[in-house]
Amino acid sequence: MSRISLQKQLAYDQERRRWYVTLPGPGRRTATFPTLRGAMAALYPGTDPDAPPSPAPPPPDGQATLGQWIDWWLREEVSAKLAASTAYGYRNIARLHVLPALGDVPLGELTAVQVQVYLYAKQSQGLSPNTVRKHYTLLYTVLKMAVKLGCLERNPLSGVIAPRPQETAHRFYSPEQLRILFRAADGTPLALAVRLAAYLGLRRSEIAGLKWQCVDLEAGIVVIQESRTEVGGREVVKPPKTRRSVRRLSIAGAPDLAAALERAHQRRRSDDPEEYVLLRPDGSPPTPNYLTEALARLVRRHHLPKITLHGLRHSFASIANSQQVSMHDISRALGHSSIAVTSGIYTHLFDETERVALSAVARAIDGR
Repeated sequence: MSRISLQKQLAYDQERRRWYVTLPGPGRRTATFPTLRGAMAALYPGTDPDAPPSPAPPPPDGQATLGQWIDWWLREEVSAKLAASTAYGYRNIARLHVLPALGDVPLGELTAVQVQVYLYAKQSQGLSPNTVRKHYTLLYTVLKMAVKLGCLERNPLSGVIAPRPQETAHRFYSPEQLRILFRAADGTPLALAVRLAAYLGLRRSEIAGLKWQCVDLEAGIVVIQESRTEVGGREVVKPPKTRRSVRRLSIAGAPDLAAALERAHQRRRSDDPEEYVLLRPDGSPPTPNYLTEALARLVRRHHLPKITLHGLRHSFASIANSQQVSMHDISRALGHSSIAVTSGIYTHLFDETERVALSAVARAIDGR
């Protein structure tokens, strides 16, 4: 499907380039709009979706409501200082959840009980514990700043119990499954994308943002220095996720990947170094969501186990670990900010490494 759901009552059709709004009221009515601005105006009548949050005293005093304080925080801290995708997420949580429930509460009167009841209610409504933790993080961060600036004596969330995070189940392929996937993808726009994810452990946004100026086929080097993603249906090009995500990766030991890049290079539309490596049949660069949906269709069509591009990144880590590659080297290849991040994400893999190490020590001690 080309239509993706962005939030409740709002979707975007990538093929038709139209915005779809489910209008409130009796019955199910859907309206289409050529721009996000028009769609948001219909979804939230009387508001300007492109305008900054409603101004509040900079910062609001202790008599302000929580909603006024959050508006100020979104404008001054989030929109101005955080990545567009992060800011979009915070704005959605605030607008769709926090403000309707707690926005009118005076800042100085907000209690831990009110927030705890709010968090329990969100879980009862079907939101996952990990999602509700994001609501907790938003509120804690907002009120921590209020304390820091002297608008509150203490953070009421200090006594709130946040939902326990749920461990994410990572799907990954074995080398044999990857070879089957590669054969299934050959001849499609996904042939290169799945190889970049599996051989180099690239993120989806890094694959979508890769340009020819960052590929040196003669030297066998791919440089990751830009990512491309979507925020509310809008394309955003930005630096990679962290400073360590900017990295040089060798493809000298991956002739299959090098050959796929060579084939893509021969199909280039121009010599422009700014041209994207991945192109759709019509010559346009695929959006990250297009890659996700295309891979899902390919996997279903060939009756393969479910996998995403990020799952192929996990496959890279899994195979590297099975080949006794050090955690330090895996972390650097993946572009994680620290080894601690790698260890936290792939605990299930490195637990197996510990088992192998302990067994080896036991064999040595026992003289086996």
